Amino acid sequence: MLIALVQTAIKDFDIESNLRYFTKICKDISSEVEWIILPEMFITGFVADTSLSIQSKAKGLEFMRNLSKQKECGVEGSLMVEEDGKYYNRHYLITDTAEFMYDKQKLFSLSKEAEALCAGNKECIARLGDYNVSLRTCYDLRFADICKNGYSNGRFKYDIMTFVASWPKSRSEQWKILLKARAIENMCYVIGVNRVGKDANGLEYVGESCVINSKGEELKPLENSTQEILYYDISKEYLDSMRKKFPVYMDW
Repeated sequence: MLIALVQTAIKDFDIESNLRYFTKICKDISSEVEWIILPEMFITGFVADTSLSIQSKAKGLEFMRNLSKQKECGVEGSLMVEEDGKYYNRHYLITDTAEFMYDKQKLFSLSKEAEALCAGNKECIARLGDYNVSLRTCYDLRFADICKNGYSNGRFKYDIMTFVASWPKSRSEQWKILLKARAIENMCYVIGVNRVGKDANGLEYVGESCVINSKGEELKPLENSTQEILYYDISKEYLDSMRKKFPVYMDW
């Protein structure tokens, strides 16, 4: 499966500017791509201004749905949304046949996120092509318990775990270590997609978006990758073979 990870700068609070920019760079994504993944809160930035939630949901979903139709592929990313008077950091995966939703479970108490938004309490396992995909968001990465894979009746709960993120440069070492740990312990591919640039608080982001295989090895981007669009090709057959060679899931 050919995947495009979009890691780019985001202007906090500026929905229209971000939409224009994502529209521009996504036009150049290869028509062969089956899955496009965008960062956390890609059209507002990682902010706690709930007044943006209505536009964030409406315009963000419109963009994602249109992109999915235009490119004939899955499109994933998170948006701040309002529902029944409550606000969520909602992670979407949109395909030609379904829309999957996951509300971020672990809210960052060291920011205003935990004060302004509500935490989700359910996991989401989406289906894309031959893969079952566990949707996760940024800070969730630090909590192995909620990320735990399962194996029953010859089937894994999921094959890929994705993290859309706003993970700052100051903690980039932990980002790579935790992504690898989640891949190894859950015998799956792990995909992390992070922003770049600076946010409204002056925090710097350096991307480091990547794909990790079930052995904890970071895959190399394909040659046609750019600084903003990273292409990867993953194989279900390879994952299945690694699981058979080292079946630690039998002891879960």
